[in-house]
Amino acid sequence: QVCVAFRFKMTLSLSFVKGSPAGDMKREMDQELEVSGGKGSRRPRRSTGMTNISMPCVLKLLTPAELAAAVIGKGGSVIAQLRQAYGAKLGLTDHSEFYPQTSCRILTAQTSTEESMGLVLSQIIAKIGELVTAGNQSEDIGSVGEVKLRMLVPKAAVGGVIGKGGSNIKQLRDSTGAKVSISEPSSSGPGVDQVISIAGTPQAVEAVSAEVNRQIQALNTEGWFLQWASVPGHESYASMAPTRGGGCGYDWSAAPQDHLLDPSLQVPTYDGYQPVTLQKAADPSSVHTLVNVAQTLPSYVMEDPRGFAMNCVVPNSLVGGLIGRGGAGTKEVQAMTGTKIGIRDIPGDPEHRTLNIAGPLANTCSAYMLMMKRYLDSEAQMAT
Repeated sequence: QVCVAFRFKMTLSLSFVKGSPAGDMKREMDQELEVSGGKGSRRPRRSTGMTNISMPCVLKLLTPAELAAAVIGKGGSVIAQLRQAYGAKLGLTDHSEFYPQTSCRILTAQTSTEESMGLVLSQIIAKIGELVTAGNQSEDIGSVGEVKLRMLVPKAAVGGVIGKGGSNIKQLRDSTGAKVSISEPSSSGPGVDQVISIAGTPQAVEAVSAEVNRQIQALNTEGWFLQWASVPGHESYASMAPTRGGGCGYDWSAAPQDHLLDPSLQVPTYDGYQPVTLQKAADPSSVHTLVNVAQTLPSYVMEDPRGFAMNCVVPNSLVGGLIGRGGAGTKEVQAMTGTKIGIRDIPGDPEHRTLNIAGPLANTCSAYMLMMKRYLDSEAQMAT
């Protein structure tokens, strides 16, 4: 892992994802919503890993803002009901962390049995129906008479949903009247996410989603399943093979504060150790250097299947400029680069937050440069 300190109080931490097991990886979900002792009180906590998988059955859903609020409930009441009734454990990604090219957070549900998961799924679909009936109609959740649900499904389970020659999905469509579509996988591997979109009456959506759930849980003893379940829903990481080994894990944790604002720190370059300064605008020579490096890298570097993450500690005062109104800034960069971007609080440090960028190497570097522009623009605007 390499840490780079910049003169404007921005610390960069770089990590390669080596495909180590979920328990060895240090990605934290924003809020893993648990309810203690059946008292109905919401107890958000931060996980020390990605998603802490403690139950055999796992399901992941794309969750627009209105559905996320409905699933949590006032004061965590709905979460409490689901936990008490079905022993379910639910987690949501951060408010600013969306599945690529959507405005949806990822909901991860865990239960001890397939049947319990089906009941949790039924309750979530019922919440979608309630939202639509109450007038909260949108492209993400549907309209009166046709609710919508999007499920993140590992590629290995998609084959079972489709069936030989498309027989199973045809039977599902014919018997329920639901519209079912499946996105193309972004890469190979049994744990690569594909989005299954279901639209129809609540009963139809429930019937189709139950079959999807069955196909997913039938694979929960496979070696790659825990890896898929542990990652909230980014295709670049879902495809990693769950192998053990050395090296650094997938680290979303905040960079140490003693790396901040230290102009004496130097970072390695191809020619040795040279100080990094980023106050100078990109001139033709620096652009040429960037292009030249990219063009001369061997193909195995750019095509490395491992994930790549950058973590930056940024002043809290500039976060608004980074995110943009309604998260438009990060959404735009995510859509342009195919990366996942999130901003998190740092416990005990109210003046700084952590900017996290993850994706393939070239994409992550591109997203970092675009976010750096937003950072510098925001800094300049504050100075005027």
